[in-house]
Amino acid sequence: MRCPDALIGVPTGPHFVVVDLDLQHEDAQRWLDKYRNVIPLTRTHTTRSGGKHLLFAPNDKVKCTAGKICKGLDTRGHGGYIIWWPACGLEVLHGSVLAPVPGWIIAALNPEPKPIIAPRTCVSAPSSTSLRGALGVLARAKEGERNHALFWTACRMGEAIAAGTISEQQGLEMLIATGRQVGLSDHEIRATARSGFRR
Repeated sequence: MRCPDALIGVPTGPHFVVVDLDLQHEDAQRWLDKYRNVIPLTRTHTTRSGGKHLLFAPNDKVKCTAGKICKGLDTRGHGGYIIWWPACGLEVLHGSVLAPVPGWIIAALNPEPKPIIAPRTCVSAPSSTSLRGALGVLARAKEGERNHALFWTACRMGEAIAAGTISEQQGLEMLIATGRQVGLSDHEIRATARSGFRR
């Protein structure tokens, strides 16, 4: 047999996603100690290094990450793979169970964006030029920046609404038109607009 010591790699994403704990890292050990009692019962593999692979039901919000939650904790979703340690005879717990990924893990992997903090000048009535500039910030936002830019632009719109320069409906229509161009959903735009207008 060729390559008798070869390990078996299994793709992640379509059938399950994985939280990969390298317990040689103290941060990963502390994370497991902290959350052990709230991690749902789910299929768990022991790895050759003494770590754990926690397998969960597929979830598109779990991407392939390395150390995003803490050092020694990686995740694998679409496009990733794991070594299938059971093929080497290592321990499997709860083999018939694939629990949903807990919401608190999803939240840790997808934190709420922090609003952009930009220098503000005291103006009584924002001009159409300044509104176009604010919308330009949103229009030029790249992936990973869009939610920040949307909230910041909504705040500028809120200032214009408060000053009587535009109506709330006009501000919302401008945000929707520009937000759609960068791939934001109407629901997301409306929710963020409400927050920005009130700020």
